[in-house]
Order: sequence, then C-alpha cells, then structure tokens
Amino acid sequence: MKKYLLFAGIFTLASVVLQVLSGMLLTIFYTPSIRWEEASTLPSQVLLGNASFILPLIICLIALVIAFGSTKLISKKVVH
Repeated sequence: MKKYLLFAGIFTLASVVLQVLSGMLLTIFYTPSIRWEEASTLPSQVLLGNASFILPLIICLIALVIAFGSTKLISKKVVH
C-alpha cells in the first residue's frame, strides 16, 4: 500500500510541475494577434482556438514515466 501511495504522490507532483512549466512556456512564447491600431474596435465576442488533448496526454505520460522511474529508484535504495 505504501508503494501505491508513493507512486500516486510522485505522479501527482510530477504532473503538476509539468503542467506549470508548460503553462509558463506557453505564456513566454505567446504573441497576440491583435494590432494596436485596431485596439479601439475590439470585438465583443472572443473566438477560442481548438482544444487539443495531445499535450495533456503527453504531459501525463511523461509524469507516469517519472513516477515509475522514481518509485523503482527509491525501492532499489531501500532494499540495499
């Protein structure tokens, strides 16, 4: 039971850290598509882009690999 809780904790921590880093990178590299000359006539409706499920899936898979590797590494150190 202890191994499962450790795995779940590491997975949760890794996925949160990866999501925050992903959000920071997306914020850093964001360039708005509005020109300042047109700023006085902003539309009242905002069109959102297509939401892709690929990036969160990749982040979860990376977090899964990190959690699995960390759990194996910790269990090796405890046994020896």
